Amino acid sequence: MIWLIFLALAIFSVSVIQLQEGRSKRLQEDCRQLQKNLLLWQDKLRKKESSIDQLQRGFAQLLKWKERAFELEEELKRVKLTQDYACALRLQFLEDSFAKSQKNPYVLFLATFPSLGRHAFEDELHRMLEDAKFEIVIVSPWIKRQTWNRMKGPLRKFSRRGGTLRVFMRGSESDYSLGLSDNLQEEISDLGGETILVALLHAKIYMADRKEAIVTSANLTKGGTEGNYEGGIWVKDPVVLNEICKFVDDIYRIGAR
Repeated sequence: MIWLIFLALAIFSVSVIQLQEGRSKRLQEDCRQLQKNLLLWQDKLRKKESSIDQLQRGFAQLLKWKERAFELEEELKRVKLTQDYACALRLQFLEDSFAKSQKNPYVLFLATFPSLGRHAFEDELHRMLEDAKFEIVIVSPWIKRQTWNRMKGPLRKFSRRGGTLRVFMRGSESDYSLGLSDNLQEEISDLGGETILVALLHAKIYMADRKEAIVTSANLTKGGTEGNYEGGIWVKDPVVLNEICKFVDDIYRIGAR
């Protein structure tokens, strides 16, 4: 009887030992799996940290480039205001003009013909404003705000590029009160431009970079751009442009700023 009890105890002990061994193996397997998962997550964390470091370095580099771009933009604006820059572009224009004189016309007639839907003056003016690099001159005794606002898009882009904008007007209080023109000095100033008031002004000239100009009967008003029958010429002949530039410089000297 006693040996049966010992046998039962032995069997029970073996069972307990086997159970404990099984639990130990499972715990070891779970521990190994946890270690693998931990290593996996550590690897992912390192990759994330590396990505963050790269993004931070890239962002720092981007800030440096942005700062340098701003410096270059300011430097370009200063260069564009120098006489050497204007002379260099003028010389390049003259050379290109002589090279292309056989291919491109120097003079074109521009007409505003409302009944036919032709507005060649405004179309060509917009093109000139978009292409201008360093100087825009607008000579128009009367300018209305509604028409000016249609020009503000290309003028704002031009101003951001550091170009020089000069606008010649009559600037007469009687013109303002009669609604013939609007006082746009503040709007012109906001674009970094200069307003020159010339009391006896009657000429209408629109010039870009001193290499092309429109001489026309049209003021920068709704009537001048789309309502009236207007005529004028677009010109890029260097000899004629030289005379136009002299005229503009003369009225600049006598005008009120």
